[in-house]
Amino acid sequence: MSERASVIYSTTIKPEWLDYNNHMNVAYYVLIFDKAGESLVSDIGLSEAVTKATDISWMVLENHVTYNNEVVLDQQVDVRVQLLDHDAKRLHLYFEMYGQNEDGSEYLASTLEQMVMCVDLSVRRGCEFPENVAASIAALADQQKALPKPDNIGRTIGIRRK
Repeated sequence: MSERASVIYSTTIKPEWLDYNNHMNVAYYVLIFDKAGESLVSDIGLSEAVTKATDISWMVLENHVTYNNEVVLDQQVDVRVQLLDHDAKRLHLYFEMYGQNEDGSEYLASTLEQMVMCVDLSVRRGCEFPENVAASIAALADQQKALPKPDNIGRTIGIRRK
């Protein structure tokens, strides 16, 4: 078994995502993580089509992003996601974005720790995941149970002092 979660989303850095430092602007890291989240919830049975048919969706409650290394124009990035915890309504997720080098090696570009909740859009309130989605979440949790807990979770922001 791999020591890392599988890649859930890949993309290439687009020109419109660059800032005046000629690397990807911070906002687009979150966009890429959001696309990876959409891929995840679709895989567990809560796709856009399901939301349109049922009014059941997901919403982000909290994000903690780190920007570890820059990514640049035309570079491919791969995103992995680990399910850290879950209950009947929420998922605690950890995403890692890896920049791909021309020689095939990779490096950690960014991380995102996230709390999401299942939502009934007809009343705009949290609700339990539908039974089939809950079963998919339980299967994912079982599949990833041997993965090590990331060192980077639960961080707080602040200036480190000696």
